[in-house]
Amino acid sequence: MKLAILDCDGGSDDAWALLLLLRAEQCGQVRLLAVTTTGCGNTTREHAARNMRRILNACKRSDVPIYLGAVEPLIGFVDADKKFFHGIDGFGDCLNPGEYSPAEPVDSFVQHEHAVTIIHNLCMKYSKQITIVAVGPMTNLALGYTMYGPEFGKHIKDIYMMGGNYQGVGNSSRAAEFNFHSDPEAAYAVLLKTHCPITILPWEPCTSERFNIPTGWRLTDFAETEAAQQHLAINMLTKVESAQWLPAGFETWNPCDALAVAAWLWPKRFIKQQSLWHATVDLTGTHTRGQMVLDHLREREKFPENVHIIELVDDKFFKEIVEWVANWRDDTFLLDA
Repeated sequence: MKLAILDCDGGSDDAWALLLLLRAEQCGQVRLLAVTTTGCGNTTREHAARNMRRILNACKRSDVPIYLGAVEPLIGFVDADKKFFHGIDGFGDCLNPGEYSPAEPVDSFVQHEHAVTIIHNLCMKYSKQITIVAVGPMTNLALGYTMYGPEFGKHIKDIYMMGGNYQGVGNSSRAAEFNFHSDPEAAYAVLLKTHCPITILPWEPCTSERFNIPTGWRLTDFAETEAAQQHLAINMLTKVESAQWLPAGFETWNPCDALAVAAWLWPKRFIKQQSLWHATVDLTGTHTRGQMVLDHLREREKFPENVHIIELVDDKFFKEIVEWVANWRDDTFLLDA
């Protein structure tokens, strides 16, 4: 059985990532050991924890432990750089206290250990058995190396991350993807210091040119099915994503973080194209800070390959996955995955 820690920043796509993991755990594919949050991306670490708790409560899985991580990026925030597509609270600022879930103080349900500590301790306990699914800024992982040195990475089986871009088109700045741009130093450090396998789902395969699930399908066709309406967490996310996606006028629904989870769970069927590269992150560019940079010259002796870059995924299969999460499909459709 696969073991996972979900390290996230608490937006609606993080919620979908969590839903995929919970459904996979339900059918015996995965054991989710912990959810860790960071305050460096979509919202604060506390809001992120509350949002993940809402999903866990809705799925009757409040047994999954949540740990608070980094409050801010390694060198702090620049207020002008903050982006709030997901709303100030990460869930579209549309849910009332206690709606869909009890109004619990965050301190009443999060664990006392820090996220970085628990990631280290669990990976030591289950040496080379745990996948870190990192779908927010990489701050918690970078702090792991700061606190524990190279020992931190020696016991991680592998890392699947959503972040970065390799063609210079950004979604947070003109040239950088949101997660890497939110803490460039952290992304740089993790790529530099990690020696276990890393698979990156960057921004490009999430764009409408390569991943085309209409927003109308998600918020109307699928949302109005009996399966979606009876699934408390999905019903909640329909309200959240309507508050996020409809005002922005986006025609394509791309819950990027969930795509990274799908790539981990079903790589042979979901990943249609990937390749091996050396990757780093630009820290000093006037316009390109936070952009992922690949060794296009292929100077392998100087820059050994350190990441698998996913270039294309199967959007039709992902729609089936979403229907499976809603219990619209049974587990048999995954037999060939």
